Amino acid sequence: MKKLILSILLLLTAFCLKANEGDTITYRSKNRLEWSDFKKYPDLNDSLKIYIDLTIVTFTKKINVWWGTITVESYAGIRRDLSWVKPQYKSQQMLEYVQLKYEIANYFAKKSEKEINDNKINASNTRRIKNIIETHISAMNKAMNEYDIESNFGSHAETIDIWRHKLNNDEI
Repeated sequence: MKKLILSILLLLTAFCLKANEGDTITYRSKNRLEWSDFKKYPDLNDSLKIYIDLTIVTFTKKINVWWGTITVESYAGIRRDLSWVKPQYKSQQMLEYVQLKYEIANYFAKKSEKEINDNKINASNTRRIKNIIETHISAMNKAMNEYDIESNFGSHAETIDIWRHKLNNDEI
């Protein structure tokens, strides 16, 4: 029983550490972004119009008492204290651009959740769980980079629509 409790504490520390570092919200608690969610003051010398700090936040849902297998819930998380937008770029199109990034992040969070839960991983195998999450974060970052380049960082409304279609059809 002590081993099980220690495993739970290790998982909570490993998976929720980033969420506890700052002002983080998850897709679970808020699925629509607003400009008020971007709390950092932008560096006006930066060439970017907008910056959104996204990650995957994973919570332990339950651990099987007999086998020690873990069931998790994963969601996109946004660090509001690290995300910013330059005031002159606050438009509905830019908000749709970052909203879709948030939804893409949640797509990869749900993929990591499914992989962990389907593989019936023992809760003490934190390395394997962490590797699955990191693999999906890497895939998420790759998709985000493609989306940024293709949409010219939100400047092309048509590309935002194309990526929304890709997301809705599980083509990412």
